[in-house]
Amino acid sequence: MEKSIEHIKLEEAYRELQIQLEEANDIVDAIRTGEVDALVVNGKDGHQLFTLKSADHSYRIFIEQMIESAITLDQTGLILYSNSQFAALCQAPLESVIGKDFLIFVDDDYKVFAKEIIDSAWEVDTKAELFLRNANGDKIAVQLSIKQLRLDEGVSLSVIITDLTDLKKSQFLLQTKNEELEKARKIAEELNENLEFLVQNRTLELEAKNNELITALNDLKESEDNLHSAFNAGELGSCSLDLKTGRAEMSEKFRELYGLPIAGEINWEMVLSAVDPGYINELNEVLQKCIKSGTPVDSTYPIKHILTGERRWMRVVGKCKKDHSGNFVGVYAVLMDVTDQKQDEQRKNDFIAMVSHELKTPLTSMKGYIQVLQMKAKKDNLDFANKALEGADRQIGKMTKMINGFLNVARLESGKIGMDFAKVELTKLVSEVVDEYATTANSHHLVQNYCNELFIMADRDKLGQVVNNLISNAVKYSPINTEIFIDCFIDEQSAVFKITDQGMGISQSDLPRLFDRFYRVENLKTATVAGFGIGLYLSAEIIERHNGKIWAESEIGNGASFYFSIPLITL
Repeated sequence: MEKSIEHIKLEEAYRELQIQLEEANDIVDAIRTGEVDALVVNGKDGHQLFTLKSADHSYRIFIEQMIESAITLDQTGLILYSNSQFAALCQAPLESVIGKDFLIFVDDDYKVFAKEIIDSAWEVDTKAELFLRNANGDKIAVQLSIKQLRLDEGVSLSVIITDLTDLKKSQFLLQTKNEELEKARKIAEELNENLEFLVQNRTLELEAKNNELITALNDLKESEDNLHSAFNAGELGSCSLDLKTGRAEMSEKFRELYGLPIAGEINWEMVLSAVDPGYINELNEVLQKCIKSGTPVDSTYPIKHILTGERRWMRVVGKCKKDHSGNFVGVYAVLMDVTDQKQDEQRKNDFIAMVSHELKTPLTSMKGYIQVLQMKAKKDNLDFANKALEGADRQIGKMTKMINGFLNVARLESGKIGMDFAKVELTKLVSEVVDEYATTANSHHLVQNYCNELFIMADRDKLGQVVNNLISNAVKYSPINTEIFIDCFIDEQSAVFKITDQGMGISQSDLPRLFDRFYRVENLKTATVAGFGIGLYLSAEIIERHNGKIWAESEIGNGASFYFSIPLITL
């Protein structure tokens, strides 16, 4: 640890005091041994002492002018001579000091020690440190330098008393600073040891983390290799699009599926150049939804292979990636060739359309024959035959409705179903459908609650079909004579249709798939309900073409609510 400036100053003061003490002792020794023959001294206050008549005059004058205290002792320990410095040190008058036993000025704890060193000084020069007591009872640290002094009248002891108070204070402060320095040094050593220990532990942790990272990177590399192998086995292409630069990164398989160059940079415009123009807006809309709200990408569209010109169907599935600020910065997706599936679906739709069309001809003939028979039964008053024919006519109506549903599915998926949009008042349309339905079915109570003036752009016939499908479903799955509630209202900028039944309800696991093609809830209660699962699918497709939304809410045993919403128009 580095020493402070104060610490350094204390050390210098301490050394200076030691030097002064040594110099004073050397001067006194010179006087005693006769190395100094004479001194000329000017007294400070003119005070003259003649207590030791035979004392050397030069020595007496010198002692009087010394900075240190000085006394002369006889063989009994009495003070024969004292300079004024010793009297000031003891805070006593000079006349009360001379002739007194020196030991009365010594601290009680050091009297025995002082007596021993004074006795020994008659044999050999002595130095010792001890404490005196002044008139106020204060302890004073001093150093005694005792030496025999031979004068004309005999042998005495010359005692030079050096006040060590400042020296002790400096020594104490220096010792304190040294102790603080030592303590700081130990703390520093301990901190260094702890730091070294922490560094070692941290190094070991980092090495362990580095090993884990290496293992993870190896695992990731293996996973990437496995994923790449899986992509190749499944003939899947991967791609990424940087939303800031428009730069696209495509796997080799992706490029191959499009007929793009195998090497070199590719941008989004190059990808769109292969897409069927009729689907570009739809694909861009899907991409914009992903960029703005993070909606997952899932789109199927046809392309014209850039190299061969062959028409192929592609399906892209992906999602957006966010940066640290939560902004969408890129799209990552997987591409697959679904041409075979599309062709299979098209063949299936063509088959359904063909069969449905072929079935309509005999059904139309049967309906004509039944109507003729009904007229004859009424004319001949054949009640039983008339009722049977009415039942047959209803069943033919159901079959016709189902066949029309299949035809609509086929037309919808082949893009042959058209939409004739016009301004429609929703509540009026719903009221007409409800009234028409009520004339043919009176098994349930349809409770209506409408908000007027809900104008939308819609295909009146197609939207009426959706309302009819939802009412038919509510009736089909509700107990007889229960109430079915039909509401029309405004929610923000949309007109909303809602129908609520008191039926068996729908489980949470079935809700997400209700609007899938041919999907039906399968349980003991629905086993006796007829249907092919196309009504809700057709309704969802029609609402989507109105830029609307359709959904359901339900719990098992608490009935179900079906909704659709379509944007309002500004009049």
